[in-house]
Amino acid sequence: MRLEICLIPVVAGALVFTGLKLRKRRQYLQLQEQQREIVAEHGVTLDLPNVLPDALPDFRQRIAVVAKPLPGPAFDLLCGAALRYQQTERSYFLAHKQGGTIAYEDLYRTAPEIVAFYQSDYLRRLCAAVVGTPILPTPINDQSSCSLLFYERPRDHIGWHYDYNFYSGRHFTVLLPLVNRHLQKDCLSSAQLVIHRDGREVTIPTPPNTLIVFEGARVLHKVTRLGDNELRVILSMTFCTRPQASLLKGVLRRFKDIAYFGVRALWT
Repeated sequence: MRLEICLIPVVAGALVFTGLKLRKRRQYLQLQEQQREIVAEHGVTLDLPNVLPDALPDFRQRIAVVAKPLPGPAFDLLCGAALRYQQTERSYFLAHKQGGTIAYEDLYRTAPEIVAFYQSDYLRRLCAAVVGTPILPTPINDQSSCSLLFYERPRDHIGWHYDYNFYSGRHFTVLLPLVNRHLQKDCLSSAQLVIHRDGREVTIPTPPNTLIVFEGARVLHKVTRLGDNELRVILSMTFCTRPQASLLKGVLRRFKDIAYFGVRALWT
């Protein structure tokens, strides 16, 4: 009898988790349907180029920077979409990270233009040309596939880290700074993207409308602390060569996402 009583909360918890998981699966199927409509509608509005830039950067160091990859009107649309809804999920890890995030699934509702850009043929072809191999967006249930990172409060930052690869093939992080400024002065914010290369720290320029493509699992990087009266909003996207993941890596990815998107990431 005592064992049966002890099992009651375990069974109840399993049933609740299964229910949440099934509901989330239905939600992702609905988002998949919405995605087609979003790409069709907002892809026209963005009016992205058909032709890639003439000169592309070298990727031998597993990081590359493309200056002004977007026409002004398209970039302004993405900027406006990012700032339209700024209710972020804040995360704090002592001495390592603090900042705000808006998850991929939330962008379908708050900033469909950004979803359309992430799923665009132009972005995929551009990033593939830079890294030198065909790539695909990461799955819809991966909250980090496409998200907004808000450095909005003093001392917002993230310490040295690698972007763990949860997928079978190669995995790439793509950043597009949308806002990076001091709110009272005509200058960039204090927050800087820094990588570790050949035993030294190298600062990567991140003015607005700059595309930074790098293999996060191979490039050690950090973002320094934000100062007072500053704002830095980054569109963070991920691509991979094979979007399949093992059961173990899928579980690890969900636990990692808790740090950015809260407990709901467990049943994504």
